[in-house]
Amino acid sequence: MSDNFLPGINRRYLGSFVGLFHAVSSVAALVIGNYLFLQCFLLGNDILASSEVDNSSLLPTIFHVTTGASGILLFFFWKSIQSYQHSTTSLKDKGLTAKQMQNTNRARGCVALILCAVYPLMYRYLPNETLQDVVISKAVAVVVVAVCVWMYNVFKYYGKGLFVLYSGTRFGFSLQVLFTGSLYSVRQSYPYIVNFLEKEALLISCCVEFGFLLYYLESRRLVSVQTVKDGCKRYHPILFYVFSGTMLKEKFFRRLPMSVSWATFLECILVCLFLKAMIKGIITTVVDKLRSKKESGDRREAFAKKQRSKSVFDVTSSTGRRSSIFESVDFGELSSSLNNSSSRGFRMGSVKEE
Repeated sequence: MSDNFLPGINRRYLGSFVGLFHAVSSVAALVIGNYLFLQCFLLGNDILASSEVDNSSLLPTIFHVTTGASGILLFFFWKSIQSYQHSTTSLKDKGLTAKQMQNTNRARGCVALILCAVYPLMYRYLPNETLQDVVISKAVAVVVVAVCVWMYNVFKYYGKGLFVLYSGTRFGFSLQVLFTGSLYSVRQSYPYIVNFLEKEALLISCCVEFGFLLYYLESRRLVSVQTVKDGCKRYHPILFYVFSGTMLKEKFFRRLPMSVSWATFLECILVCLFLKAMIKGIITTVVDKLRSKKESGDRREAFAKKQRSKSVFDVTSSTGRRSSIFESVDFGELSSSLNNSSSRGFRMGSVKEE
């Protein structure tokens, strides 16, 4: 096999350049995505909605481009995507093979990122005449549906909830386009839907890029396995809670078609289950700590009592019972001894007088 990818282009150098571009695009998508997430969800400054109208900010465009580029460039490392997961439950206990785990990581780390960028970029930069074209709209929708079906077949071994998260809304939106006729008509019927797709892209991209970045750093021994576990365990749930809370606040169920809102409903249910488990875990931890503290206090108190009961006058009987030294004295015997001594002293005094 030749070392050249193309005449004059060595495969090794090509891999290095592609890896560099992928790293840059991934970090850019992660940084810009977190900034936009903070602005849109926590600070109430919906940059996405305003830039859709007047293109006042290039950050959303840069985010979508870098997200799509990150997924596309990862195809060059398709065989090198990790086939493991740092989790408290092993792959064997989950009933997964290394190949199935690798395909799962391929689907969410590569394909899902591309799907996140397709529709937002089309709505932002294609003219209305193109969006109104039924053939183009349905062709794109068919491709997306086919990709989503493939992702379902991959995710079903790990958990069907991943399909709902990473491709459920794209699948439903594509079906809506097929039934409605064009991308333009869907936007006219549901003006909020483009903003929703972009916000969900923030959630998916940030989760994927953050997780893959930590796994890459761990593979280079720059961070520990425990850091990867703790980071993902805290970062991902926080984003999910904030996203679901904001969607409920914006009443997405009134502004989205049922073909899209069903997936968001399921996401909210999953988040509620995760939140319930988290609260239960926190309560259990607090109760265990309080119980342990109380038992420790009881032990210290019992030990203190035991120490206070000790005295220099304590003696231990042959039966093992500890008592005061005064309890062990036979006062009757002591009295008779004193009387005998007095009698002897009296007799000795009489003898001396005689």
